[in-house]
Amino acid sequence: MLGRRRMYLDVSTWEQKLQELIQQEKPWAKWTLKLDENIQPGGMARGWRQYMQRAFGRFCCSSCHRSWASAQVKILCHMSTQHRIYNGQVLLRIFAQRCQKCSWSQFENPEFSSDSTMRILNNLAQCILHSYYGHNFRKMPVAPVVGLNGPHDRSNCEACTLGICVRGSQVPIKKPTESPPSGPNPRVLIFYGNEIPGDPPLEFTSDDIIRIFCFALFFIVWIVICAKQNKSNW
Repeated sequence: MLGRRRMYLDVSTWEQKLQELIQQEKPWAKWTLKLDENIQPGGMARGWRQYMQRAFGRFCCSSCHRSWASAQVKILCHMSTQHRIYNGQVLLRIFAQRCQKCSWSQFENPEFSSDSTMRILNNLAQCILHSYYGHNFRKMPVAPVVGLNGPHDRSNCEACTLGICVRGSQVPIKKPTESPPSGPNPRVLIFYGNEIPGDPPLEFTSDDIIRIFCFALFFIVWIVICAKQNKSNW
């Protein structure tokens, strides 16, 4: 497998901006962000969720120094809450592309403008607010760029080589071949283009179930007491 140039990305700045976007709606929430090139589509551990989006980025070949732009940069995120729903973490993987002109070019990592960075982080924040806090999902579409109407170079796209990159359409990601872990299946949230997800499914922990049971028991006792009081009044 060919190597890839190390990504120049200020993760701490991305994490800080993501935190600010989430705390605009949930001031007490705290989420961390880390780069992880080892995460795979559909390969989440138990309790994790997945979100994928595409963005506009620019590339530069480290061999011939040719540069190109692409609106099909795929970004994969795995998300999970820690202990309490107000604390969470995101693992981020940005898929690379290769130069069309060089025969033995390596995968190059993209660079993002401030506008593209804000779209990426805003979409991620909206997905977190939607998935974990029940907010409506307001996705920012990729901004149209003049001169990028040509065909997507699938042979030099890392995401395409893994079978997960589809331009302008939706494709389900294949499930892992290994046996899934016992217990609830991990959720997969895959959004392409301007697709808007529906309402998030309900998820209950053991603590939630205990609270619901206690509330139901209290409600039943209250009804019985009220019924006895009404009966005595008659």
